[in-house]
Amino acid sequence: MPCTGLRFLVVEDEDFQRKALAQLLTTLGAEAVYSADNGQTALQVVWDCDRPVDIVVSDLDMPGMDGMEFIRHLGETGSDAALILTSAVEPELLDAVANMARAYKVDLLGAVCKPPTAVKLRPLIESHRSSRPEQRRQDDRFSLAEITQAWADDEFEPWFEPTVELATGVVRALSTVPRWQHPKLGMIDAPAFMGSIEARGLNDDFAWLMLRKSALQCRRWHTQGNELKVTVNLSFSTLTDVNMATRVQQIARLEGLDPRFMVLTVSERALNTGLARALENLARLRVMGFGLGIDDFGSGLMAVEQLALVAFTEMKIDASLVTGADAADSGRAGLAVALELASQLKLKAVAGGIASKHEWNLLYEWGCVLGQGPFISPALRSDAVAFWLSRWRQQRG
Repeated sequence: MPCTGLRFLVVEDEDFQRKALAQLLTTLGAEAVYSADNGQTALQVVWDCDRPVDIVVSDLDMPGMDGMEFIRHLGETGSDAALILTSAVEPELLDAVANMARAYKVDLLGAVCKPPTAVKLRPLIESHRSSRPEQRRQDDRFSLAEITQAWADDEFEPWFEPTVELATGVVRALSTVPRWQHPKLGMIDAPAFMGSIEARGLNDDFAWLMLRKSALQCRRWHTQGNELKVTVNLSFSTLTDVNMATRVQQIARLEGLDPRFMVLTVSERALNTGLARALENLARLRVMGFGLGIDDFGSGLMAVEQLALVAFTEMKIDASLVTGADAADSGRAGLAVALELASQLKLKAVAGGIASKHEWNLLYEWGCVLGQGPFISPALRSDAVAFWLSRWRQQRG
């Protein structure tokens, strides 16, 4: 059956149609079907489910938060759920909304006119399954028992990617990159296991673990004579916990690290949840002396007005804007806009994904302050950082 193993969310304000569509998906083999009568309720379902929703089937014309506003929030919060639009509006308007969904980087499978039938839905659902089979296996491949055992055995650890000053080549910071030292599979990169962490509701606990270990390691570098900053992503599901800033401060104090040596980065998705409390937390962190960065700018649709609300100190430019920018004029526009915005907001621009000396030179010429990427160094084990620093300094003279 096309829906076997998939979890659906039906968003439809008309009770009979909602129940009929849920029954159709169940008949087609869906593992679970959730329902919502408007966009606001649907967003709660997306974020509160114990396991991620695979496909959302949504109407457009609904009371309260309509389908178009729901699509915007779905895109801005970075949900991995795919989307099928279903509506009685004319096909031209449905196509326009579909284009809007793609602009918000929502994984749109297609749009169908009402009533949705098995004949209309089946090819869209099958296209979802065929396009992401490996991703779906990798996203949630580890059980709770495996994760719990790894936690107990201290197998999760931060590796560190050097960040250098493009004008001088001087190393200024190291960015935390989570890894799992699996006893059988060896070293596993974060994309292969974070889906399993998040699916079990452990991403906040994991973020605290990485924060504590990164602060401890940074203080160790200082005792070795390497007075560098450490950059850590606050990869929480939300930034609305009013005690968050105080807890971050307590961790830094416990590990003996001055807050000015820690830069905390946040994603656009995290900032888009509970904005008022998130702003309070981030402002408090700045007052405490921590640096703040927006992570992977250019990978989403964050409004400039929203970016200006936070007292950020850095902007990390997504690698997608950097790769190949030295060779293709068409690829430079997004990078130029990001660097100009960083300049206007008085933020240090940190370019990710630098893969060549040509890219380094272009970024420097265009005013980028810091950079990281494979041309400089891949992520390093904590015990390999000191040796790499020594060798890098010798090479730079």
